[in-house]
Amino acid sequence: MMAFSKKSDKQCDIMNPNFIPPKRKTKVVFVQLGSPESPTPKALRKYLREFLGDPRLIDLNPLLWKFILNFFVLPFRPKKSAKLYERIWDGESFPLITNTEEFTNRVRENLKEMDPEGYVEVNHAFLLSPPYVNEVYDSWEEDLRNGRGATKLMVIPMFPQYSESTVASGIDALAKELSKRVKIPTFEVITNFHRTHAFVDNSVKMIDTKLEELKSKGIEADKLLLTFHGMQKRRVVEKGDDYYRHCYETFRLIVDRLQNIDPDRAIMTFQSKFGSEEWITPYTEDTVEELISDGDKEIVVYSPSFVVDCLETTDELGYELAKDAKEWGGNIHTVDCLNVENDWCRDFAKYTFTQAEGSAQEKEDMEYQLVPSDYESMPPLTMEEPRFSASKEVLHHTLEND
Repeated sequence: MMAFSKKSDKQCDIMNPNFIPPKRKTKVVFVQLGSPESPTPKALRKYLREFLGDPRLIDLNPLLWKFILNFFVLPFRPKKSAKLYERIWDGESFPLITNTEEFTNRVRENLKEMDPEGYVEVNHAFLLSPPYVNEVYDSWEEDLRNGRGATKLMVIPMFPQYSESTVASGIDALAKELSKRVKIPTFEVITNFHRTHAFVDNSVKMIDTKLEELKSKGIEADKLLLTFHGMQKRRVVEKGDDYYRHCYETFRLIVDRLQNIDPDRAIMTFQSKFGSEEWITPYTEDTVEELISDGDKEIVVYSPSFVVDCLETTDELGYELAKDAKEWGGNIHTVDCLNVENDWCRDFAKYTFTQAEGSAQEKEDMEYQLVPSDYESMPPLTMEEPRFSASKEVLHHTLEND
């Protein structure tokens, strides 16, 4: 009886005399990874425990990885990572957080012009930072109680290319949240958007603008690197992850549309290797060193794995790689991520509205289509090293963090 009374205090929607049946409306949530609370070892330890504890990200034997994480990673890595994050800290937040917030606001403003009836609303959430997915879900339930609730939930993970370690991880977080809820709306998850006109065309514009700026300063780019976040080859070769194919599609669609550099001078590379497994090659750092030694001194770098600048772009490329390139005798010229660029926000607002309200044909028209011949130059992906062993992984972390 107590449980029933407690529930009746809240009142079910249909029992509420002020209840208003919801109209058609889609609540769109842009989901990003998130950042630590601050650039301190304590904050990084909390962040890395949750981040690296995700079985989608680290798909080792869970008991073995728990041992490695707690005894070889968390005691040492937070202090090192805090120094890196400190370089991109503005005193209050990190670029991934501020750019995602501003991007959402600008998409919202653009939607007001193309959707005056308010059929689509946009929000943002982070997997590892506030506002969390559960907070956005709470706000939806609160809207329902007030007669403003959306009838459909659409989640767009802000990772252009699909991978198990990013998009599937976000879907897991959503599924976990749904498992706790009574009210579950019709929902949809957009698992990739790397072929969209919004993403491709604005990436092309960012790169061409950078190349033009350099040329106005008398700098001719020798090579263009499109560097993607790395992944273990095993995930693609053995598990069938689509990530590598999506990266190549991104590379092809962008490079073939550039006006200020020949496609033959563009290279697809991969960065952010972690652990001792064989990752997708060529590695960005190795490629830059080889290019400079061969006489290609001026190298432009763009990372289409990210739509907002973060540690991997601002620090890993803009600071660490640029510093190494200087030592090798060359120069790195980074292209900013799309961040909150006006055309990008406008075009993604149109994409979002079409996904929520458009026809199947309108949705298809929002993307570039590839044909079989486009894949003829895609480098084959094969395992070149022996399958890694768990003991080797433990040894690597021991030596790396000692």
